[in-house]
Amino acid sequence: MNIPDRIYAQYRDKPKAVDWYAIARKLGGSIEDAAEAVRKSYDIDNVFGEQLNVIGRIVVAPRSFVGSTPMNPGLFDLTDGDEFGDDEAMFSALTIDQDGQLSDELYRLVIKAKIVKNNGDATIENILNGMNFLLPRADVLRVTDGEDMSFSIEFYGQITNLERFALLNAGLVPKPQAVKFNGFLEGFEMVEFGDMDAEFGDEDAEFAGYIGA
Repeated sequence: MNIPDRIYAQYRDKPKAVDWYAIARKLGGSIEDAAEAVRKSYDIDNVFGEQLNVIGRIVVAPRSFVGSTPMNPGLFDLTDGDEFGDDEAMFSALTIDQDGQLSDELYRLVIKAKIVKNNGDATIENILNGMNFLLPRADVLRVTDGEDMSFSIEFYGQITNLERFALLNAGLVPKPQAVKFNGFLEGFEMVEFGDMDAEFGDEDAEFAGYIGA
């Protein structure tokens, strides 16, 4: 319904009155557009660049990082068993530290992981919920307690190589303080024989390929 339909008949042919009545509609439309823009600006999966940086600052997850780069200098006149005259000397590989910036794809995972850590209590249930949030296409099945202040996670489903890299290298898994995360067991192509409750006579048996981490 347009504006004139909502105005008394005696004012419908008065342009200034019609314009005055239209002010609320125009302002309301502008407010709605602004609210929608704000809502979309916090959509982690769709924003990029500086908009993603803003979200990162809110959750305190910087995009920049410092990493080590190996150096491979040339070696001259070096013979086996002769390390500067000491046969038992050992030398670590040469590295340098340099700063870098995370890509948008990896940064999204870092932000999501920080949100999980900021809002979780690192219980088993919270860890499982967090992993399902980080890896929506994977089915996280269980947390394995090592009973030595450590744990690991077993899951099935498809994850991308980037997600796998991030989980192995970026410390994205929520965990309690002073507890060690041992890694993942990623299962695939799970097979059952006969009755699902009796696999080879063992109700607890499971058979699947896996990728250990």
